[in-house]
Amino acid sequence: MEYLYGQQPLDGMYHNKTITGVPISIDAFDENNTLIQHIATVTSDGATGTFGYSWTPTTTGMYKITASFAGDESYGSSWAQAYATVNAAPTPVDTTQPTITFPPYEMYIIGVGIAIILAVAIVGVLILRKRA
Repeated sequence: MEYLYGQQPLDGMYHNKTITGVPISIDAFDENNTLIQHIATVTSDGATGTFGYSWTPTTTGMYKITASFAGDESYGSSWAQAYATVNAAPTPVDTTQPTITFPPYEMYIIGVGIAIILAVAIVGVLILRKRA
């Protein structure tokens, strides 16, 4: 407490103390203030008193999240609350690209080539017949 009220350094006057955080209980309640789940007990940061926790809810709806500290010989008890609404996850969007197939152009080119050769041959035969 000296660092708080006596304006001493966080690690003590002789830099020989370790400041540790305090246990914080995080709980989830429903809209009727009924305890749904004890989420976790975390330790706050010793210097700033902040804390955090990542949690995945099991159901949708409105949640009241409370964080409470029971108190100890240095600090009185404390608590805070926040509200959060959990919605259902969106339906995934299909991002696959359609497969594009092309017609067999090689066969068309070969067919057109054969048709041209046949047409030239027929025209050549007809021209030779006229002369004879």
